[in-house]
Amino acid sequence: MNAAAEAIAHLAGSGWVSAPAHRPRDEAIPRPLAGAPDGLVDWVSAFASLSAPDDAVWFLSLADYGGQTDDAFAWNAFETLSLEVAATEREAARVREFWSAHVPILLCVRGHYAYLAVRADGAVVYGEEPEFEESTVVAESLAGFLASLGDESRDRHELVTRLVFGP
Repeated sequence: MNAAAEAIAHLAGSGWVSAPAHRPRDEAIPRPLAGAPDGLVDWVSAFASLSAPDDAVWFLSLADYGGQTDDAFAWNAFETLSLEVAATEREAARVREFWSAHVPILLCVRGHYAYLAVRADGAVVYGEEPEFEESTVVAESLAGFLASLGDESRDRHELVTRLVFGP
């Protein structure tokens, strides 16, 4: 079993709900994922939906990046929120620069807004409101992050444990 399948199986064992992927082989990669770090397209293609039992935390799927879902939160919702409150063009430019180097993979609306994203160098980072663009590295790579989800004996950052598996 690969790391994505192990992570999904472990999440399902923890009460997460998933729907299997149904991606045609010739489906184009959505623009937000162009040039994505290794493994990201494979991860987001591994499921059609993957969410916590309360639906307040969920991983983004390939369809989310293509705008093919009717979710209340778009894949780039936190960037949009930051741009809406940017007081100057300089602040807006800083927000756009940050998000051009980060692809959100998980969104959370449980209690407060938070996310996990894959940074351009492949690291997985955690961020939360009110300053979404201040982030903390929670895994050096997507592969390491997925391995930590699928194997409880591996080191998992406490922010990931709290966000994904609850307090």
